[in-house]
Amino acid sequence: SFAAFFLDGYAFVVESLVGSARGSKEPALLDTAVKKSTILAAFTALILAASLWFFGGFLIAALTDISAVRLEAAKFLPLAGIYIFLSFAAFQLDGIFIGAAFTREMRHAAMLSIVVFLVSCKLFIEPFAMLGLWWAMVLFVVARAVALLLFYPRLRAAVGS
Repeated sequence: SFAAFFLDGYAFVVESLVGSARGSKEPALLDTAVKKSTILAAFTALILAASLWFFGGFLIAALTDISAVRLEAAKFLPLAGIYIFLSFAAFQLDGIFIGAAFTREMRHAAMLSIVVFLVSCKLFIEPFAMLGLWWAMVLFVVARAVALLLFYPRLRAAVGS
């Protein structure tokens, strides 16, 4: 949740810039906004993930003094970091598609990614328990980003027309 505040910030910024680019029909403005905000979001996600990997134990200790909870939470720190790093693309693309008012494509991407999530849950939770749920969440954000990327060429073309 803490990482989402940072990553959503870039998505909010790109929403406005993409909306301006689409309204003014300036593909160069779109390209610049997408490129620069995505680089910043990726760098921020990497820093957040690395911070969690290296300092996550301290964060857990600050949240609870129950040793069983600390031990259990520590098991999932690597996956939480992976999730944070890979989720930036989904956050960014959400902002891009919201800014361009491409809601139908967002709906399609959401439907596809939720199917991936539910299938992943079915396959992974029973044999791997909480670890399976974490992997299902990772696959969800990757599927969301991939699905939106499939629609990106259409969005890009719409800004220039």
